[in-house]
Amino acid sequence: MFFKRLSWMRTVFPKIDLVLSKNEYIPGETVKGSFQVKGGITHLTIHRLECDLMKQIPGEKAKLIQPVTTVLMNRKLDSKEETVYPFHFSLPQNIKEWGPEATFHLQTKLVLSNDIKTTDMDIIHIQMNV
Repeated sequence: MFFKRLSWMRTVFPKIDLVLSKNEYIPGETVKGSFQVKGGITHLTIHRLECDLMKQIPGEKAKLIQPVTTVLMNRKLDSKEETVYPFHFSLPQNIKEWGPEATFHLQTKLVLSNDIKTTDMDIIHIQMNV
């Protein structure tokens, strides 16, 4: 019953999905893609869209490397509406210095009215031997 209710609640709120042109990169390379926002079953206001580059070391909590983008807005999103926002940023050159055991991901967050948040996580593979 709990999982049914949780599943229903996820459809109520808009969803954010960062779609990347590829998932393997080299340090300093530009990451390109788009944020795809899909409305839920209710009309809500989007206050901001955030994306951060995170580092994960096994057995530790993910750590923020750098904020990638923050888009401030006050936009009403209609039910079932779909919107696309372009995305690009350059990976840091010194990312090799953070160790071979680290993995990296882009954490995307959509902040709605009443401080409701929906998130997306996209793992990116960085070739360290170049």
